[in-house]
Amino acid sequence: MTPERLIDRIFELNLRAVEWCHFPCHEPGKVDWDQVKLLHQLGQKNGITSSVAGFAPLLAEADGRENMLAMVQTQVAVSKFIASKRMRFHGMVEVDLGIGVQAPREVCLENLKYVVELAEKHDIVIALENHMDFSTDDFRFFFDRIDSPFLKINLDTGNHLPLMEDVEAFTNEFCDKIVSCHLKAVGFVWRDYGAVLTSCIPQHSLVDLTRILNILSSGKQDIVVHIEVVAMDSKDEDYLVGEQAEFLLNYLNNGASDIPC
Repeated sequence: MTPERLIDRIFELNLRAVEWCHFPCHEPGKVDWDQVKLLHQLGQKNGITSSVAGFAPLLAEADGRENMLAMVQTQVAVSKFIASKRMRFHGMVEVDLGIGVQAPREVCLENLKYVVELAEKHDIVIALENHMDFSTDDFRFFFDRIDSPFLKINLDTGNHLPLMEDVEAFTNEFCDKIVSCHLKAVGFVWRDYGAVLTSCIPQHSLVDLTRILNILSSGKQDIVVHIEVVAMDSKDEDYLVGEQAEFLLNYLNNGASDIPC
C-alpha cells in the first residue's frame, strides 16, 4: 500500500489521527526525511494528525545509554517536525512469556528516567505501552518512582492476554495516566498446532472493548484511540480495520464523542 493510498483509506474511514509505526527513525541520526515530509503533508491535506511509534532498549547498560538516547532523540526530532506532543514508546525488552522471567526493573527504570527527562526538554509526552515487556506491577514500580507529567501510558487492549493479566483492571487503575490507546480486538483461531491469538472483529473479541472505552471516557485525560490490527493473513487486515473503525465510530456517535480516533 502506497503512502497516498494509506492516507486515502484513513480518510475514507473517517479517522482523524494516525500513529506511524514504521517511520524510519529508529536508528540514531538516520531519518528518511522525504518520507516523513510526504506522509506529514498528505495527513495535513486531509486534516489528519500524526504521531510516532517510538522505542529504545531500556535494558541498555550504562555504556550503551548514549546510543539509546540518540535513538530517542531521533524519534523526538521527527515528532517535533510533525508537530506531535506525544510519542508512543516501548522498551524493547524480551520477555519469556509463560516462564516467568522478568526484566531487571531497576535497569529499565534508570533508562526510562533519562528518556523522560529528554522528552520533557522538548515538551513531548512519553506514552509507555504495555507491550508485553512490562506487567501491571512493573507499571506501578515505574510510576511510583518517576513523578513527571511527561510520563503517561499507551494502553494496548490486546497485550495483557498473553501475560494472563486483566486489561479492564489495568485500565481502571491507570485510567488517569492513559493518553492513547491501541484498540485491538483479539480472539483465537485454530491451526494444526493449536489455538493462536490474533485480531478479529470487535464483536468476537475476548476483551470487551465497549467496557474499556467506557472506562476511558470517564477519565480526566484527553485520549487518542488508534485501531491496531495484526491478522494471521495480511489479506484480512483491511477488512478488520474497516470493522474496527465502524465499531469505534458507532461508539463515539452514541455519546462518547470526547475520544478522538
